[in-house]
Amino acid sequence: MLIDNARISAECPKCKFQNTFTMKQTRLCDMIICRGCKSNVRLDDPMNECRNAARRTERAIAKLRGSLKNLNLTLKIKL
Repeated sequence: MLIDNARISAECPKCKFQNTFTMKQTRLCDMIICRGCKSNVRLDDPMNECRNAARRTERAIAKLRGSLKNLNLTLKIKL
């Protein structure tokens, strides 16, 4: 997925340190180590919000590509 490498930041529930991770890590419910207190933090996506957002983003990008392609064809015809 294109959006899997998008970076997200969130506070550690224990020490409030801002940690960064990827959408893919969240989607897969990975475990990260807090850079502040070194505790294990399980990323949670209980309602598959990351997966759903990734799908919607992929569809929107595909739709935009199609629209740009159609626009390009229209402009070539008019020239």
